[in-house]
Amino acid sequence: MIRMAEKKEVKELCDLIWIVLKDMELPILNELPEASLKTMMQEAMLDEHYRYSYLNGIVCVRDNQVAGVCFGYKGELEPIIDQPMTKIMKQLNVENQSLFTDEETQPGEWYLDTLVTAPNFRRQGVALKLLSALPEFVKEQGEAIIGLNCDQNNDSAKQLYEKMGYRKVGERMISGHLYDHMQHTIR
Repeated sequence: MIRMAEKKEVKELCDLIWIVLKDMELPILNELPEASLKTMMQEAMLDEHYRYSYLNGIVCVRDNQVAGVCFGYKGELEPIIDQPMTKIMKQLNVENQSLFTDEETQPGEWYLDTLVTAPNFRRQGVALKLLSALPEFVKEQGEAIIGLNCDQNNDSAKQLYEKMGYRKVGERMISGHLYDHMQHTIR
């Protein structure tokens, strides 16, 4: 079943996001303790304006468990999407730190920021289900283009995105990794 994420799932969603953040090798992960960062993220996830707000999450549920989640937002929101986390960090005297420092999206697209499948549900079509549900959700938000970044070393993800109609439109360097910026126009 595909549905919007719920507030009660914030901790579980944070753990799934963490899988992606570790793969991205974000510098801040080496500078602050994991437990502290996760606590800050979970608090920020309660704010509707945060990149990973539970209100920006779409989940796939299997066997009464979150099998996967995707988070996204309108591209023009990128300059402000991390302000809730920054505010929490400042309140805790964590200055001059941020999870993300590189531009990932652009105005005019709904940006699929994160797509992750829980380890025990991999290779069971969870990502495909989530990607298939996106166009309807994105249309409801008034957008016609979905954008995403795919690590150039992740051939299986790239094949899935291409199968779903995404095409490379550029490249982006994010946290020292080269990504293909891909887009899909909704019909």
